[in-house]
Amino acid sequence: MYRPNYYQGLMDFREQTLQRLKKFVAQKFFSVRDYTNDPRRFIAALECLMYADYSLAIKAGVHFTLCGGTIAKLGTAYHHAKYLPGVDDLSLPGCFGMTELGHGSNVMGIETTAVYDKEARQFIIHTPNDEASKYWIGGSGQHGKICAVFAQLTVGGQWQGPHVFVVRIRDDQGRLMPGVRISDQGPKMGLNGVDNGRIWFDHVRVPREDMLDAFASVSPDGLYSSSIPSVSQRFGTVVGGLTTGRVLIASGGVDGVKLALTIAIRYSCNRTQFGDRPIMDYVTHQARLLPPLAQTYALHFALGHLKTLVSARRPSDAKAIHVLSSGLKAAATWGRVEAMQDCRECCGGMGFLSSNKIGPLMTDMNVDVTFEGDNTVMMQQVARSLLEDKAALARGGPAVPAAGSLATGGASCPKTVQSLLAFRESALVAQVAGDMAAAATRVDGPAAKAAASTAAFDRLLDVVVSIGWASMERFCHGNFLQEVDRAPESLRPALELLAQLYGLSRIQRSLDFYLAVGALNRADVVALRNATAELYSRLTAGGPRCAAVAMCDSFGIPDHLLQAPIAFDWRKV
Repeated sequence: MYRPNYYQGLMDFREQTLQRLKKFVAQKFFSVRDYTNDPRRFIAALECLMYADYSLAIKAGVHFTLCGGTIAKLGTAYHHAKYLPGVDDLSLPGCFGMTELGHGSNVMGIETTAVYDKEARQFIIHTPNDEASKYWIGGSGQHGKICAVFAQLTVGGQWQGPHVFVVRIRDDQGRLMPGVRISDQGPKMGLNGVDNGRIWFDHVRVPREDMLDAFASVSPDGLYSSSIPSVSQRFGTVVGGLTTGRVLIASGGVDGVKLALTIAIRYSCNRTQFGDRPIMDYVTHQARLLPPLAQTYALHFALGHLKTLVSARRPSDAKAIHVLSSGLKAAATWGRVEAMQDCRECCGGMGFLSSNKIGPLMTDMNVDVTFEGDNTVMMQQVARSLLEDKAALARGGPAVPAAGSLATGGASCPKTVQSLLAFRESALVAQVAGDMAAAATRVDGPAAKAAASTAAFDRLLDVVVSIGWASMERFCHGNFLQEVDRAPESLRPALELLAQLYGLSRIQRSLDFYLAVGALNRADVVALRNATAELYSRLTAGGPRCAAVAMCDSFGIPDHLLQAPIAFDWRKV
């Protein structure tokens, strides 16, 4: 059932994905209640599906995480009793109605309405125009029966902001419910095992009890109440529940690269050309495959730290969880795009063959850079959190490190590399904060100052995204070093090589910044190149038994899930 079939048509693939999900659900590895009760178990159970098939992983993620998890997080005992058993056994396939044709990142601006009818004690869910239709709704095209719908709530003529309602979209026989219209969105670039659809609601009536009311409720006689006073704060609480989805998407991106790297590095260490020389002996191969290997380990450890925070469920960790889930989601998925392309190219024509898995992974996973939060917006959120740290901003910009640190031995010193990464983050934050403050001083009045500051932020969005990158790279490197210190003695040498390569490769990617501000000089660049070349040599020494292959084997991916012939014997492809 789980063997890839690259000759399948669209409808057959969707049906196969549904049957795969049913078989997975029947194993009862976890419950949707684990979304809140045992997040680590929940994440682990869903993450493993990525290795089998990404369409399966996403269909399961939409059902259990976005729909079921939203009900578990934002609902109360009534909703849990009514819906979660059906989510657990897949008798109520679910989908998640947030995105609209006219509103992707701007969730606060959605136009779907929910008006309370006091006489009928019902909410009326309505799509006022085509731009308000729910768009790209995974699972709605064919199979979905319930949908967690985001809509602008109005009670007694007063707007209360976006709230979530559980809406029945199909009956038990799979027929559309009255007032619900769904258009199948058809074939996509990839991920065609998932049935995406577009949904319109024509004054669909929903029982009052089916508004998810953990944080706000409407009484039968139309009295709105909430423990959270403002619309913006309530909205933040509602969308804050998306964190687990971002963790899963980031983890999926890293897992996809683990697959691609294992295939490409195994192949490159066995494939010879121009005599008996393995193609991995060439520095052009090493430079494309080994930095992504180091990055994959860095992101793996960083996500492990994030999963620990999510599982601990401490209120004091809320901001750190938001920042890390946003930034790591962007770093992991953007990194996946680049790493998979390099893996594909390093396998030559073999990488273009569907049976060797890398190509289909690339097209299936390409969506991860824009769903569960557009990556550019995610990095802006990381930067905003740093720009809101008034104490840090009051200290001003950091002093520029003296050039020559790498040339005098710093290339092999983790603390030197970490300090350079931290300097870049602080310097970029100081640059944007300074421009925002300067813009505000040129006008009078609080409103004008806020507008001028925002305009300055918008003018520097390219630098803002760089702040997000710099913050994630500094964190991942520092966290990697801590993991090396905690590792058993036998594992440290190999991990130290990868930690060093990760840090140096991050500096190498930002050489223009370091040279422009005078933090590095020409001698540092030479030292950086020599140090990375030495690391490449050490990681690839030994051919098929080299450290790079061993580090891929350490991912623990079973051979039956690798599936690619070139990962074993390229002659038998």
